[in-house]
Amino acid sequence: MVRKFYDVVQRVSVFLSKWPKIVLALLIQLLGLAILALGVFFAPYFFSPPYSSWALVLVQAVLSVLISRWIGLPVWWLVIQFLLPIGLYAGLALAFNPVWALLLFAVLWLLFRNALTERVPLYLTNSTTRQALKKLTKSLTETQEDVRFMDLGCGLGGNVVFMSQQRGVAQATGVETAPIPYALSKLYSKIGGGEIFAQDIWKTDLSEYNLVYAFLSPEPMPKLWKKVSSEMPKGSLFVTNSFAVPDIEPSDIWQLSDGRETVLYLYQI
Repeated sequence: MVRKFYDVVQRVSVFLSKWPKIVLALLIQLLGLAILALGVFFAPYFFSPPYSSWALVLVQAVLSVLISRWIGLPVWWLVIQFLLPIGLYAGLALAFNPVWALLLFAVLWLLFRNALTERVPLYLTNSTTRQALKKLTKSLTETQEDVRFMDLGCGLGGNVVFMSQQRGVAQATGVETAPIPYALSKLYSKIGGGEIFAQDIWKTDLSEYNLVYAFLSPEPMPKLWKKVSSEMPKGSLFVTNSFAVPDIEPSDIWQLSDGRETVLYLYQI
């Protein structure tokens, strides 16, 4: 009986994991609220009312985190799930103007849109990783005339500008679709060098590039590997920061000596 229940739970978890994360998060909040309401209904049999509003909000937050953990939402969603009911209640308690909440949501959407649509948060590459890319550039120029660099999801454009200034790099390009990061990276590239395009990574032709870099998330890696392996020219190099391609053996793995202990996975095409 226990085994059957466990199997059902596993199937439900796998089924729900395929849903968009934002939809799951909202459903989980509603489920947590339903459980809380049920608890409040039976609570008078054990504890005398009234109950602290803040205590109930904290219970709602904890329930949402526990359910999110069971479903398998990423760690950053657990933080969001915990803060969401607390933030909503604080806003109501302080009579927070909903217009400001709407503006805040709009800014967050413009900044982190890809986290909601593509399940790719805004990760920023550090200087240690850029030095590793510079080293890779030197090794590529030993076998090829020049380097044509592409950053898939270039964020604020730091990699593109940096690579455009390196000897042997004939072309440094990045694509980004989140509005605010794109605007900032576009401005930065106008000043520092390189080219930034407001373009979906799936619509980006990689046949012209022999060094492609990605710092995305585990979610798109299988699909991205199919794209790079079919489009990038022979002898080119695909580099992914922190997230390996599942079931594909990398040509090399670089462990960097930075604070976050960055790992680069190198795939020779």
